[in-house]
Amino acid sequence: MKILFLLPFLLAYQGPRCEAASASDDILMGSVVKSDKWTMDRKNNLEYFDGAVSFKNPRYLMRSDHAVYNHSSKLWNIYGAAYILRKSTDSSTVEINCERGKYFEAEQLAFLERGNRQIRMKYHSPDKKELHGLADKAKAEGVPGLMSFEGNFSLATDNFYMLSQKSIYRDAEKSFLMYESTPVAVGTREGYDFAVTAEKLKFFRDSRDIKFYNNVSGWVKDVPAKARE
Repeated sequence: MKILFLLPFLLAYQGPRCEAASASDDILMGSVVKSDKWTMDRKNNLEYFDGAVSFKNPRYLMRSDHAVYNHSSKLWNIYGAAYILRKSTDSSTVEINCERGKYFEAEQLAFLERGNRQIRMKYHSPDKKELHGLADKAKAEGVPGLMSFEGNFSLATDNFYMLSQKSIYRDAEKSFLMYESTPVAVGTREGYDFAVTAEKLKFFRDSRDIKFYNNVSGWVKDVPAKARE
């Protein structure tokens, strides 16, 4: 599955292996699932992991309170304080916190949902810059390298933030297209304060450039000298 910027959701995982499972189940290239309690429902072809569930290999770490693996549909369900970490070869990392998640292995399709709190995402670039994201729902499609977000979506850097109702991340160009509910970008950059709205805006993850499309309005002004000091 093509690696995405914001969803390393068990993408290298080809099936479960509990420490109590047989060697014939070991098809994970060194990966392992651990939990306080493990139950196998052979009739329905399900594995249940409960309490301090963790998945780990050299590039991925996932923790949750509970997880269920359906062997027939090749579907993972995780729920209860889920945390996901991905480490990249360029030293960048992605962290995600959510309440519930699903991953369909055959379709290379993942879904995340909020609980009482929104889905929280944090990206650390190789030069240690941070990008923070929030959303109510997220969907990742592995083959086209897309990730879509819905519900009070936001992105924030150290000096500006952007808001919209929906967004699509395209891994090919490392960009977020933000749309619906009049997207807005507010902050400070290169000596200027700004607040701009448009029908759509596109944020480029690595360069941190922003493009605005259609019905663009707002203001840009110099940052006061004292604020720049």
